[in-house]
Amino acid sequence: MVNIDSYEFGSIKIDGKTYHEDVIVSWDGEVREVRTAIRHVFGLPELQKVMEKKPELVIVGTGASGLCSVSDEIKKEVEMKGFKFMELVSKEAIKKFNEAVRQRKRVSAFVHLTC
Repeated sequence: MVNIDSYEFGSIKIDGKTYHEDVIVSWDGEVREVRTAIRHVFGLPELQKVMEKKPELVIVGTGASGLCSVSDEIKKEVEMKGFKFMELVSKEAIKKFNEAVRQRKRVSAFVHLTC
């Protein structure tokens, strides 16, 4: 079972491995480092990457201070497709992700590591 061990500004540790780029992590343990198409914005390209595994819950960690914004197109897409979506500062997003994994939910998260 995947676990996000820790997070601090600029880095995240997942199952003992440290990453220094934004990540997409899924309930099955897959971790991918990603760069946003538009700096500090979670947009449609990032959502498409997160949705590849067809999670029941998508969590977006918006950074240490919540400055990575979620674009309006994402909010419309979420409403249209009707999947569960959470937008939280990264520290809280990680807690929710780990909790959902423990509950055996199909969850994927995008975690912004800075701002």
